[in-house]
Amino acid sequence: MGAPAPRVTVFVPVYNRASVLRQALESVLSQRYADFELLLIDDGSSDESVEVARSLRDPRIRIEVHARNQGIPATRNHGLALARGEYLAMADSDDVSHPQRLALQVAWLDLHPEVAALGSWALRTDSSGARVEAPLLRPTAPRELAGRVLFASVMKSPTVVARTAVLREYAYREELALGSDVDLWARISARHALANLPRFLVRYRAGGISHRDGAPRLAMRRLAIEPLLAELGVPFASADLDRHAQLRNLRGFRPDAEFVAWCESWLGRLVDANARVRRYPEPEFRRAAAERALLVSLRAAAAGERSRALRLGARSLGRVVGGAPGYARLGLGALTGAAHRWR
Repeated sequence: MGAPAPRVTVFVPVYNRASVLRQALESVLSQRYADFELLLIDDGSSDESVEVARSLRDPRIRIEVHARNQGIPATRNHGLALARGEYLAMADSDDVSHPQRLALQVAWLDLHPEVAALGSWALRTDSSGARVEAPLLRPTAPRELAGRVLFASVMKSPTVVARTAVLREYAYREELALGSDVDLWARISARHALANLPRFLVRYRAGGISHRDGAPRLAMRRLAIEPLLAELGVPFASADLDRHAQLRNLRGFRPDAEFVAWCESWLGRLVDANARVRRYPEPEFRRAAAERALLVSLRAAAAGERSRALRLGARSLGRVVGGAPGYARLGLGALTGAAHRWR
């Protein structure tokens, strides 16, 4: 008879991370929660990543090695197939987990069986991992996440602990070389509750492939967005897909008058469609749309499009005010994160 299965599988996909892998793995192995295995799948690394993992000589580590690189979605699906735990905790090969991470997230999920996956807040560091650059905040309540999923990333995948059976049911779309995690949470949220714990439980190292922009990433975003829009029954053109992908990621973007006008019309169409089909919870969906509009108006005003931006912002502001408790929670989190607290 074999050893009993652990309650948690911590899954770490690896590709050429030898220089940072030890710290990431040691942060998992030093967890105060004990009932876990660490499943590491090396996706065809050409460096010493596998040797680093093996050098730790910990019986909780299981190592699988791909003979050739298969890409992150296929590697994640392989991890789902091999996981033995009731829960699967995701961890990136260059991030650091708080010692209490598993204990806090497992206890919370045990108390909330209706929630399929629980993420947390994170602290983004520089590429060295030493300096905290910014807090990474996400909404916390399930209805808030469900209402925002069309407009923004609602979970940071390396912070997530999820029910393994649910992850296997939905799995990653392997045609999405980028953004497969965003697509996964959107599909799961249609049938299951998602939540985030308002604690900083991961130090997230910036600079991976998920931060790259350009045509390939835009194409992946389009593939992930298209079925979500189809569920609302909203007619859309190719240009709408491109602009909605941009609407989800406004960092560094300077909207012009044409984009502001499109945004006002487009968000109105989405809100009207959801009022008919009720795909997303209300008033959270309407509020999320208003948040996007307000962000676009602020960026447009900064870019010189003030008159149109002010009109859009004024219409959005009242709808955003209803989310004051959630914004207060995020504001407090931002202050905590800015103080670089790891507690």
